[in-house]
Amino acid sequence: MDKKTAEILLNINQFDSPIDAYESFLFDLRNFVFQNPVIPKVLYNKLKKNNQLFEAISHFEKVDNRYITIEIAPLTGTHLFDKFVCYEENKSQIKQNLSKLLTTKNIEVGITQLIQNLLLWSEALTDIDTSGAEGVPSNKELDVLTTFKLLETVKKDSASLDDPKLLSEFKRIKQLSKSILT
Repeated sequence: MDKKTAEILLNINQFDSPIDAYESFLFDLRNFVFQNPVIPKVLYNKLKKNNQLFEAISHFEKVDNRYITIEIAPLTGTHLFDKFVCYEENKSQIKQNLSKLLTTKNIEVGITQLIQNLLLWSEALTDIDTSGAEGVPSNKELDVLTTFKLLETVKKDSASLDDPKLLSEFKRIKQLSKSILT
């Protein structure tokens, strides 16, 4: 990338300085990650944008690129409810770390870890038959509290996993995992 392309990418004419432009784009990118479900294909595109921003700002300034990583905890437990709690705890910790540093490397690590965590959750669902479940758009994530309550009910009552919303969510997760690049 040349300096002119970097200026266009950062849209520096709209900001007081290249670093202001860079930080504004990073802030928007990080907010996108916070506010949207983990969809690997979308997040891979965000990673490309993230790398372009780093390359662009390198033409103007040397920037901080520290990052925070967590050890993604395995999804353990005898029931899906327990594994879901682990999945959500991992996701929460990853997002907390994302909020601590506004750097391209921290965003990259956060996105990568969110995708890894989603893959772990998908692996926990492999034995569940979702063939009869209604398909839902990949961006229509079932509310965390609803999922929590449904799985808690199944765990307490030893009920079968036959809730249509829950099965549709599991099908969505399985489909998303297929899009994870290796």
